[in-house]
Amino acid sequence: MALRGELLERQQALNALRESWAAAVGGRGGLTLVAGEAGIGKTSLVRGFCAQETGAATVLRGVCDALFTPRPLGPFLELAAAAGGELEDAVRTAADSHDVASALMRELRASGPTVVVLEDVHWADESTLDVLKLVGRQLEDVPALLVVTYRDDELDPTHLLRHLLGHLRARTRLALERLSSDAVAELAATAGLDPDELYRRTGGNPFFVTEVLAAPADEIPETVRDAVLGRCGRLSPPARVLLGAAAVSRPDAELWLLEALAPAELGALEECLASGMLTPGLGRVGFRHELARATVEESLSPERLITLHRLALAALATPPAGSPDLARLAHHAEAAGDGAAVLRYAPAAGERAAHVGAHREAADHFQQALRFAEGLAPEERAELHRRRAHECYVIDQIEEAISSAKAAVACHRERGDRTAEGRAMVFLSSISWCPGLIAESERDGHEAVAILEQLPRGHDLANAYANLADLRLDADDLDGARSWA
Repeated sequence: MALRGELLERQQALNALRESWAAAVGGRGGLTLVAGEAGIGKTSLVRGFCAQETGAATVLRGVCDALFTPRPLGPFLELAAAAGGELEDAVRTAADSHDVASALMRELRASGPTVVVLEDVHWADESTLDVLKLVGRQLEDVPALLVVTYRDDELDPTHLLRHLLGHLRARTRLALERLSSDAVAELAATAGLDPDELYRRTGGNPFFVTEVLAAPADEIPETVRDAVLGRCGRLSPPARVLLGAAAVSRPDAELWLLEALAPAELGALEECLASGMLTPGLGRVGFRHELARATVEESLSPERLITLHRLALAALATPPAGSPDLARLAHHAEAAGDGAAVLRYAPAAGERAAHVGAHREAADHFQQALRFAEGLAPEERAELHRRRAHECYVIDQIEEAISSAKAAVACHRERGDRTAEGRAMVFLSSISWCPGLIAESERDGHEAVAILEQLPRGHDLANAYANLADLRLDADDLDGARSWA
C-alpha cells in the first residue's frame, strides 16, 4: 500500500530484499519467499523494490495462471518470452523440467545481476514447481535473486507447494501482514474518510483499502466486490465492455486477443488504464489484482460470458505468433460449454502436461475431457480413462486411478474387444495391489489370464503371466512366482 510513493509498513520487508539483492550483486545469489493472503500487497512490494533498487539490472517476471488447469511451465513461458534468445528456445522445446532449469541457470550465469520474479506460485503446475526446486538449489554462486510470491492462506496440508516449501533453500522468508489501524488512518486522511470505519470494513487488507479509497468519497462499499463494481460503473459503456473481455482472458489479456473479443471497444483501453482498473504490460494488459478480475468476470451475464469464451476459443486457436496454448484453449472450451472443442484440446493438453512432468495437470485435463465424453465411441472413452488412470497412478491418486482403470475395462467389455479388456485388467490388477487391495488384485490378475488364454498367445498374455509372478513375489510366494514367470 503506497502513500506519496512510499510503501506503508513494508520497510522491513524492503530492507530484507535489499540485503538479498546486495548479496546477489556480489555473486552470492539466493531465493526470497514472499507470502501473504490475497490482496496483502505482495506484488506491490516486489514491483516497488524492483523499481527502486535494481537500477539497470535485468528483471525477468513470470506469473502463474489462475486457469481451471494450470499451463505447464506457464510462468517460465512468459519469462522466457521477455528474455528471448537461447532461453526462449530452450523453454519452448524443453522435454522436461530439468531442461528448463538448466537453460535458466545458463542464462543467469551468462548475464549480469538479475532479478527473477515468479508470482502467484500457489497456482503453479507441477513442472513449474520442479523447476523452482531445481533452480533454488543452484543459486549460491550465481549473481541472481529469485523472488517467489504466493498466497499462504490457500495452501491446504496436501498442497504441492506446501510440500516444496519445506525443501527450498530460501535465504529470506517474508510473511506480509495486514496494515495497522494507524496506517489505515493515514490513508483515510487522504480521502477524508472515517479511519475507524475504513479499518473495520477492510480489516487492514491493502487491496480492500485501495478499492474502497478508489470508490466515490461519499460511500464505503460493503464488500470488495461492491468496490470493484462501483469503480467499473464510473466508466463509459465501451470501457466496461472492454473490462469484461479482459476479465475473461485471465490472467492478462494480449492486445490482439482483446481486439478479437471486443473490437469496437478497443478504443476505450486508455480509459481503462487511466482509471487504474487495468495496468499495462508487454503487449498485454491485466487487472491490478485477481480479486478485481474475478469480480468483473462474475458480474457478466451468462450469455455474455459464453460469447466471450467462444470468441477467445476461436482467437487462441490461431494466435498471431507461436503455437496455440492448449491449456488455455481447453479452459475456454469448457467455459463455453463446447464439448467438441474440449475433446479436441483437453486430451492434447493432457499429453503436453504429461510430457513435461506435470502429471497432476495431465490427469485433470483427461478428466476434463471425460466430462464431455458421453457421446464418444467406447474405445475412445476407454483410451481417455486409461490415460487418466495412468496419470493418477503416477501422482499417487490410487483410488481415482482404480476408478478410471475399471471404467476402461467396462468400455472394452462393452465393445467386445477381449484383447483390450484383458490388457486393461492386467493394469487394473497391478495398481490395485498398491493400496493393499490384495484379493482384488489377485482376482483381476487371474481374470486377465483367463481372458487372454482364450486368444492367440502373444505379448499381452506374457504380461498377464508376469503380473501374477510379481504379485506372488510380493506375497513372498517364491514357488508361485517361479511358476508364473
